[in-house]
Amino acid sequence: MKFKNQAYEDLVKDLINDAFYIDSRSNRGKISTIRQYAEVVIRKLINSNRTDKVTLGEFDSIIKLKEVSLNDKKLINSVRKLQKFGNKCTHTQNTNPISDDDVDSAINALFNLYAGLFVLHFKKYEFGSSNEIVSAFSILPPIIRYIVLENLYENDKANLLVIDKLCLVLLKAFDKENALAWIKEREEELSNTLPYTSEAIADIETAHGKLCAEAIVANAPENMYISCLDRLEEVAQILEQQGLLYNNFEQAKQLYLEKGILDNDKPENRHFNDIMEFVYLGRKIEENEKLKDQHLYNVTV
Repeated sequence: MKFKNQAYEDLVKDLINDAFYIDSRSNRGKISTIRQYAEVVIRKLINSNRTDKVTLGEFDSIIKLKEVSLNDKKLINSVRKLQKFGNKCTHTQNTNPISDDDVDSAINALFNLYAGLFVLHFKKYEFGSSNEIVSAFSILPPIIRYIVLENLYENDKANLLVIDKLCLVLLKAFDKENALAWIKEREEELSNTLPYTSEAIADIETAHGKLCAEAIVANAPENMYISCLDRLEEVAQILEQQGLLYNNFEQAKQLYLEKGILDNDKPENRHFNDIMEFVYLGRKIEENEKLKDQHLYNVTV
């Protein structure tokens, strides 16, 4: 691996601090720094050496990004957007004010780059192939998980775990209405999808016997449409009572440090750990009272 997280630790810490933790920083300054930080994320995405020249507008960088992402349009468009915002905030011919909406748009584009790291991971290692990785993945802000799962769903509509997690993270990243609308829009497709696979039932039969497998099938929801509606209602009630456990990197970092670092005994774990370490690099820990009662939550939801 060419890109080493530790080589960029000091730089990332400075950039994250200047972009997100200085209240008096101007919007122009925030976006300029987000652009700089985006270049580091692109370096991570294309696995570049420190000596390689990487900028948002450089032709070779874009070509490499298109190659590794299989020309992911959302990813490439986000780079273009960050380049445009960066130019607007760096060059002196632009004297117009930079709005809070501009900053939000730049952050959203940055989040798409973050998500790209996880999308690439799950294209190499199928989402759901490791329960511990799915659990650690949940220790990310809901908006990041949403972008990742949406991308995975568009590329593979047969992954039942992606469907389940996507409808729930829509609830967390947005609201119940958005999640319900997503499910309703796909009623026909989800109604024709069983909430289990023949492979999963065969595995259960091998491990626990035919009667157990038959009982699970008999007690399962009729289809994924009903399953998603049931799960949405269940989790919505929990959130209504207890609220979100975390909504950003800062609120989740303590939980990540305690439970999100996996044993490096498998290539899949090592690859995932490396990405998680990178996205939490430079992030401060925000005191989160809800983590004291984290046993009340299912963090893999």
